[in-house]
Amino acid sequence: MPDAAPRPDTPAGGKFSRSLRVQLTALVVVFLALPILLYSVFASADRDRQKLLLDAVQTSGAMVGKALAPALKDMKPGDFAKLSAELARFAAPRQSIKLLFKPNGIGPDTSGESAGFFYVASAPTVPNAEMQEERAFLASIGVLDKLGQSCSGDIALSEQVPRKDGATQGRGAILTSVTPVQSAAGCWGVVVALDPGALGQDGPSGKPYWMRAESRVAGVVYAGMAILAFAIMAAVWSNLRRFRDVAGIIERGASFEQSSTVPELAAIGREFDAMVHRLTRVAEIIREAAEDNAHAFKGPIAVIRQAVELVRPAAGTGDAETGLAAISASLDRLDGLVQSARRVDNATAELLDVGRARIDLTSLVRAFATDYAAMIGGTASRTQLTLDVAEGVRVEGRADLIETILENLVENALSFSPPGGRVLVRLKTETHGPERIAALSVADEGPGVPQDQLEAIFERYYSSRTLTEKSDKSGAHFGIGLWLVKQHALALGGTVAAADRPGGGLAVTVRLPALS
Repeated sequence: MPDAAPRPDTPAGGKFSRSLRVQLTALVVVFLALPILLYSVFASADRDRQKLLLDAVQTSGAMVGKALAPALKDMKPGDFAKLSAELARFAAPRQSIKLLFKPNGIGPDTSGESAGFFYVASAPTVPNAEMQEERAFLASIGVLDKLGQSCSGDIALSEQVPRKDGATQGRGAILTSVTPVQSAAGCWGVVVALDPGALGQDGPSGKPYWMRAESRVAGVVYAGMAILAFAIMAAVWSNLRRFRDVAGIIERGASFEQSSTVPELAAIGREFDAMVHRLTRVAEIIREAAEDNAHAFKGPIAVIRQAVELVRPAAGTGDAETGLAAISASLDRLDGLVQSARRVDNATAELLDVGRARIDLTSLVRAFATDYAAMIGGTASRTQLTLDVAEGVRVEGRADLIETILENLVENALSFSPPGGRVLVRLKTETHGPERIAALSVADEGPGVPQDQLEAIFERYYSSRTLTEKSDKSGAHFGIGLWLVKQHALALGGTVAAADRPGGGLAVTVRLPALS
């Protein structure tokens, strides 16, 4: 018995780690943990980004205030009309500048220091109601109180002015800085504000990161990916369960390929179906061989028994010699049948080992013809073996099975060829609809086969030879060779047929699917 194929080293726990259940559980854990991890990282990055942007605009606002300071220090009440033009010099997209002024001599009242500030100008111009709303907001957060007390020291802000209507598109600007400027006439406050869009879609609104639009879009995409991944896993799992169910009822004609709903798994199912077909065919061959062998052995055994009965009462007579001759012939036939049975067993084993590989049939036929001619030696001198082989013919199968087909076809042709005859081995491609077929034929110049027996020559133990020709103890002439050719052709997905040649002789052709 040949040694078992070595098994690859499997680390401890390797079988467990390859379990689909374990892998599916790991996939669930990854899909649950990954968004939490990514959310924390991206939220932190977004906070840093917002802070950097806010620091930048706050610095820009303070610089605007300081740039206006020289003009404001010399500004007299009668020159207030020039403020709009002065502010316009520093206007920028999505940025607004507003000026508050508290004249000298206005002291605090019960409302605090903020009561003395007035809005005097803005760029771009805004309705007075909106200016008063922002002034009230500054007073509510204590900015004007701080200005009124010292009118010095920049105040950096990140406060959003609320809108009365509460609409999203009407939300107020984000106040970024208030720069105080002390002049002879009073205290100025330069207020710089930005449109929320300048700091991103939502700006520093305090809204959680998961409520931001980009987070929601990412969440939808991630959920779609998760659903797709689990759908694929579910489809694979479902098809594997179907394969298991089909394996239990395969003897009733169920198909792996038809049970699959995934195209890629359908291809695997097709291979399983082919394997089941081969195994089923082998089982049939084994059963047929058992029946045929039993039937084939009955005849010679019966003859031996009759001959023994004939010899026993007539020992030393002519009948004894006849009986002994019959015994000898039957024993020879039994010996041939045993050898034929051995070939059948080997053929059965070969069918069980059918594999698939790309084969250059052109090169294989030429190499076989060269080796076979060298092997038969002297026989080749009386029978010519010629080739007519097309280039580039390739098939899928197993080289040893194709060599067995060639060997049996050539041996059969040589055995029927007359001295000086020719055996022609031909290989070509044929087109049958969309399929390309490799046609391998072996033709002889022998007596041929009657038309009504062309199908029968592929049956086991069929032979048109005489008893003497069959009883040469070689086992080659007991109707096994062409039967093996047919079984191997079927196992390779092909067909075999025989036809008499117009000029005399027989041609046997094996057709196999060709590769493009």
